[in-house]
Amino acid sequence: MAEFLLVHGAWHGGWCWRHVADGLRAAGHRVLTPTLTGLGERAHLMTAETGVATHLADILAVLDCEEMADVVLVGHSYGARPTALATGHPAVSHWVSLDGVPIAEGATLFDGAPPELIEMVQSQLIDGLAMAPYPPELIGVPPGHAGYDWVARRQTPMPWRCLHEPMPAHPPRFADVPKTYVRALGNTLAGPSNGGAEALGLGWPMVDIDSGHDLMVTAPDETVAALLAIAGHQHR
Repeated sequence: MAEFLLVHGAWHGGWCWRHVADGLRAAGHRVLTPTLTGLGERAHLMTAETGVATHLADILAVLDCEEMADVVLVGHSYGARPTALATGHPAVSHWVSLDGVPIAEGATLFDGAPPELIEMVQSQLIDGLAMAPYPPELIGVPPGHAGYDWVARRQTPMPWRCLHEPMPAHPPRFADVPKTYVRALGNTLAGPSNGGAEALGLGWPMVDIDSGHDLMVTAPDETVAALLAIAGHQHR
């Protein structure tokens, strides 16, 4: 049995893993899908201080309180950032960036964006704290898909600090933890595209899935298969 800790990305919550978690559990594995502070059912906990360090603390607390071991730690999109930092925990045996954004030290999610775009986003923040969700079609869930209304209903604003603050330094253990990048071939967002390019440049193993960016919604079976293959390789 493998243990999976699945961490969502921007605007999402643990809810988004429903179908992937069902598939992994049906294969006999333990799966936890926490919601990060300030999002999903924990949206009411957002403050101006909610950032990557907060979300790292969330993940480390789950690893400890659930006494997890030999964990495949998966971070989707923005979730690649706090999960990369959480590889410092000795329970993590494999890190998976699921169409994740860049995680280089000092990188922000708006690197390379025109200043006028950043100013526009900042002017539209909710209470000056959070960025409103993208419509599902912009994150790869097309109108008419069975998950479209679900994603539209469940998304919550994303703490702004998480998006504009620089990535902290990696823990020393990060260099030695096995890594895999799972790329959504239909992704149209700059952040995950840059994350995939970063992974290629670093020579990480790459798995391609024919899906838009929200592949846990639009390609759950393929995502389950990829994660099972990664876990199987880990336990050989």
